[in-house]
Formats: sequence, C-alpha cells, structure tokens
Amino acid sequence: MTYNNAMYIRNIIDDKNGKEKGIAYIEKLAQLLADSQPDRIDDFRKFWHDWFETKIPGDKITVFILKKEDRDEKTSAVGVVRFWQTPYCNNIWLVEGLEVRKNERRLGIGGDLVQTGIKVLKNIGVKNIFVHINKNNIPSIKFHENLGFMKIADGCNDSYGDFRESLNRYILNL
Repeated sequence: MTYNNAMYIRNIIDDKNGKEKGIAYIEKLAQLLADSQPDRIDDFRKFWHDWFETKIPGDKITVFILKKEDRDEKTSAVGVVRFWQTPYCNNIWLVEGLEVRKNERRLGIGGDLVQTGIKVLKNIGVKNIFVHINKNNIPSIKFHENLGFMKIADGCNDSYGDFRESLNRYILNL
C-alpha cells in the first residue's frame, strides 16, 4: 500500500473551485467516518456535502490523506482533519475534527494531518488555532499538547457557540 502526501482543500464561502474539489472526495471521506458506524454512511455523506456546499457557514480547510492499495488503482481516505473559522465563536480557527482509520492509528498520520493544516493556516496569516477537547479525552489532550497546544480555559463554548462544562479550550500560537 502507498500513502499519498497530505492534501488540502480550502473551502471559502462561495468558492466554486473548493466546493467542486470537496464534492469529488465526499464518498471517500464518508467511508472513513463510516468505518466505525457503517449504518450511518448516509449521515456522513450528508455531513460532507453540507460541509463543502457551505451549508455549514464559515471558512474551512480540510486536510486528508489517501491510501492506494498496491494491486488496486482505487484510493481510500485513511485520515482527515477539519479546520473551521466558525462564526459561532467570533470567527476563531478551530481544529473541528480529526479522524484516522482505526487500523492506521499510531503511525503519525494524525500528526501529519494537523501539521499540514497548521502550515496552511500560518501561510494565510492565521495567528492562533484553537481546539476544544473533552476534559476526559486524555489521548486527545496529550496529542494536541505534543503539537504545542496549551490549555487556556476549563469549560468553553463548543464550535456552535454553546457552553460546555465538559470541554477545555487549548490554543496554538503560530
């Protein structure tokens, strides 16, 4: 099997090119999310469609890695991370979601995805990236702290602006 380099799509509001690129990958990204919940594949297709069609408002960066099987020309997504400049939280940039196929974890894919997104955001002038992590999700906390994120708040608003006592806010200064 061969891993492709991390690719990204910047999905700016009303950006036809970003939208078309995203739509081309909806099935691969939906399959990735459906690995753990195959009965929800239609929900995941709808989510990605809404994400790239800008039904979910705000500027977005989607970074993903594809894998090609040696004997097969087909590719599948092995990991994806979404960065979102959410209008529900004063337009801060958030790490909105990170997923890596279960059997591909602990190979550095998640770190590569987030690092690629950080580089893209830094190149467009973003100064800070935030992530909201459930205070009981120790693996995620350690992962983000190893990337340089620092805890700045106990309890915070989620990406839709609703306060959640169970979430802590972390920041990465670029």
